[in-house]
Amino acid sequence: MQLTVDWWDLWTPVSMMALSVILSLGTRRWRQRRQAAVSWRSRTHWEWLPFMFGLVVVVAELSRLLDVPDPGIAISDVVAHVLALTTVFVVVRAVFILFMRGTRLLFRRRGTGTTT
Repeated sequence: MQLTVDWWDLWTPVSMMALSVILSLGTRRWRQRRQAAVSWRSRTHWEWLPFMFGLVVVVAELSRLLDVPDPGIAISDVVAHVLALTTVFVVVRAVFILFMRGTRLLFRRRGTGTTT
């Protein structure tokens, strides 16, 4: 069963990719202005998630849209699946980093500031 794809179906993923680039540039400038970044605060790369989701859809659908032969479609599907797994890995890593930051903030020992 051949699925039909329209050029307008690629509008959303491409706009997600553009939004991700704009978001990445904005967070880069924000991080440069805020020089108080502590070494344990590694980047989570949340800003690149829309780009990854958009790239998966574009790779999967573009070969169908351009009417590539079946081996090309199979290769693009494999590439799309690899990119999807990479995206899942980035999401899991970002959630783990944010969870660790939250537990550090929650269980951070505060000095007993008893002054008499």
